[in-house]
Amino acid sequence: MASTLTALALRLSVTFCILLTPVYANVDPSWLASWEEAVASLPSELKSSALMVNNDEPGTRLQIRGLVFDPNGNVAEGVIVHAYHRDSQGFDFGLNDKETTTWRIQGWAMTDQHGRFTFDTIKAAPDHLGREGGHIHFTTISEKYGRQWALKAYFSDDKLLTERQKLLSKKSGKYGSIPEVVTTEAGATIHVAIKLKTEPDF
Repeated sequence: MASTLTALALRLSVTFCILLTPVYANVDPSWLASWEEAVASLPSELKSSALMVNNDEPGTRLQIRGLVFDPNGNVAEGVIVHAYHRDSQGFDFGLNDKETTTWRIQGWAMTDQHGRFTFDTIKAAPDHLGREGGHIHFTTISEKYGRQWALKAYFSDDKLLTERQKLLSKKSGKYGSIPEVVTTEAGATIHVAIKLKTEPDF
């Protein structure tokens, strides 16, 4: 499968998943509205790497290096990966969360033949009210396994992490939700691994 996909083919793929997968009653309506708006503005083509923010976006630069595996643990090629997160002030939708209706910082990529994807962005800040540590949401779309809520990745150096979060992440091994943050002069890097489930989520 090619590493890029035209807008038409991508929309057909997304529509295919939507037709086969009912919207379950437990999906938050506001989240679903943001998701549908994100899907409606898909880029003209997808590659295995994507830029989520401009160079002038405030915050510590972050590169997310990811791998996607199928339910059997094999690398999964051609999986669409969506990521979104809060900005450096802890907002999802712009200043005071009032400027946009879908996530302001988000991106789309498609895994290559080795199951890899990369996002260049900034390090997400904790919620502006201090309720939760900084993290990144991942959602996947694949023809075989539909739309899935995937990893919610936190940062290993976040002081808001709880002992329970750390324990659960450790038990999950390479699929853990708290990847190690490696920081250099150029910024920070994390490596994440996503394992697809056998059934779609929504």
